Amino acid sequence: MSSFTKGAALTACGTLLFAGLTALPAHAAGDTLTLNLRYAGVARTVEVSGAATVADAIAQLKLKVDGNDRVAPGVTAPLSNGMEVVIDKVSTKTTTKKVTLKYKTVKKKTKSLYKGDKKTVKKGRNGKATRTYKTTTVNGKSTTVVVKQKITKKVINKVVKVGTNSKRKLNLARLAKWNKIAKCESGNRWHINTGNGYYGGLQFNLATWRSVKGQHFAKYPHKATKAEQITVANRLYAKRGFQPWSCRRVL
Repeated sequence: MSSFTKGAALTACGTLLFAGLTALPAHAAGDTLTLNLRYAGVARTVEVSGAATVADAIAQLKLKVDGNDRVAPGVTAPLSNGMEVVIDKVSTKTTTKKVTLKYKTVKKKTKSLYKGDKKTVKKGRNGKATRTYKTTTVNGKSTTVVVKQKITKKVINKVVKVGTNSKRKLNLARLAKWNKIAKCESGNRWHINTGNGYYGGLQFNLATWRSVKGQHFAKYPHKATKAEQITVANRLYAKRGFQPWSCRRVL
């Protein structure tokens, strides 16, 4: 054989050898591989023999894996020694339930009310709905989410107006008459508190004072000014006239 022919044969042989090596799997058939397996959340080291893919390893180890389970890397991935294989066991369940939808309280600020006052302008009403829940369990741990909701009774939120007006308007109507009543009731002592449950120049009791928002000015009647006490008295007058005062006889 000539040197040219011999060299060509070596080259051809080398090419065939290279092609043969690249055609082989990552390991030779029959090799034992060590895998780091985490199955259903539990980690362990396993050995497989003659397995070429993740699917082969699953079959050889007799692991239960269905279409919902997550396998990483995928089942067609080739195996290599020391490779990590993670199989999460996944199940899903759908349930339907009737639920009550709680109404919310919506607060709206308004200058038409004094600061600290509240007024309900719309009553709240709970609603009803049918909800579909999907529960997904991964390795024994469950998470539930709402996937569908059908409203069967609309929620009506409660609306409350909240006062922001800090300017207290005084009303000194009927001033002369209030002076006469105060002279009879308290001797015109507008800051009197004798401890008998009646306070100030017009001798308000606390319940009556609060019923017409006297606390806009002061917690107790005798702590308010004369003009403020008369303003509160006019609020009560608008509802009941002079009837609450026994000293109305002096008018």
